[in-house]
Amino acid sequence: MTRHPSGRNATTTYPIPTDPGGSMGHLRLVDGLRAVAAALVLVSHVGYWTGASQIDLVGGLVARGDAGVAVFFAISAFLLVRPAIGRGLDGIANERGSTLRYAARRAARILPAYWVALAGVLAAAAWISDAGGTGGMDRVLPHLLVLQGWTGEYYQSFTQSWSLTTEVTFYVVVPVLGAALTRVLWRRGSARGIRALLAATLLAAVLGLVAQAVAASWTLAGSDGGAGVLATSVVGHLAWFGAGVAVALLTEAGRRGVGPLATRPALLSVWRSRPTLVLLAVVLFVLASSPLAGPRDLTAPTVGQAVAKEALYALFALALLAAAVQEPAEGSPAATVARSGVTAWLGDISYGVFLWHVLVLQVLFAATGATLFAAGFWWVLYAVVGFSVALASASWWCVERPILAAVRRRTARDTPARA
Repeated sequence: MTRHPSGRNATTTYPIPTDPGGSMGHLRLVDGLRAVAAALVLVSHVGYWTGASQIDLVGGLVARGDAGVAVFFAISAFLLVRPAIGRGLDGIANERGSTLRYAARRAARILPAYWVALAGVLAAAAWISDAGGTGGMDRVLPHLLVLQGWTGEYYQSFTQSWSLTTEVTFYVVVPVLGAALTRVLWRRGSARGIRALLAATLLAAVLGLVAQAVAASWTLAGSDGGAGVLATSVVGHLAWFGAGVAVALLTEAGRRGVGPLATRPALLSVWRSRPTLVLLAVVLFVLASSPLAGPRDLTAPTVGQAVAKEALYALFALALLAAAVQEPAEGSPAATVARSGVTAWLGDISYGVFLWHVLVLQVLFAATGATLFAAGFWWVLYAVVGFSVALASASWWCVERPILAAVRRRTARDTPARA
């Protein structure tokens, strides 16, 4: 036995994060935020395929819908590390997590629905004449293993799947990250530990911005793909994941009356004002839609533009997530949204919408003969939303929900609840 800085006795084993949620309850507004992120990504792809992203100011707003990926990454980081942060702040270091249990649940959340969508992608690649074909096993296998982000080779209807390689890589890092967060908080105590971890998170975010600068320089120098791999990797997006970690640190410390929110009333007042945070997110999004964040198409940005875009997206995700993680006041519009079954449903199907919408776009263009970069934005958007929501709902009810429930039952821990 060793002694926790607070004076409590604890064994020297350190937990890994297991399930999001824990004793802090389910955050329904985060479900809604998932839906917002998926909608943003869908709109950005519709804008690109139809050419609407090149139209004036509105086109800039449409094009920057890929900021939804930053929101997804921030949500993932927040949910997966906050249990470890909470245990560290509470001085609990004797709750051993199961790596196998964690891996099984993460795999169940990502892979089954992904493989079903991949089957559709492969069918479209074989059926549509100008889709590039399915290719050999050297192309199929990386997609089966969610490794395409490392190869830089994508099917036309699965280009968004680079982010899943990044997400899965982050999942691999989470057990080590969670143990480190708990250990720092356990050894240093709440106030010092939070300060140290916020500083480390900021440093990691800066490292991510440096990686984006390097990738942009590499691209401008004529990289044959390595720059893209770096830019889309976990290292390249440390600022986006860091936004989620920062929100988790501030939220869990604030709940316990320590950290910056407890010592800086001005910061706390902003943090508690959901309208202020949402307005800040809107301002950041508008800034990101300007030339400050670079071109709207696949033209290579300058180093400054690449860094600005990454930073603006990270702050945008942080502001929205901070607004979503707070419990809404009883009777407020936010409380109504949080309790709505529609909000829960949209959160449930958000992953499916993300998986299927580009495939729907490709099939829609092939079936209707629509011209790439010159199609009507609104009719394409309505059609893509309709088909994507239908496919995502089927994915949730027929694939994701039953598999998740089965895996959770099989991996449930038979341990007594702590008082």
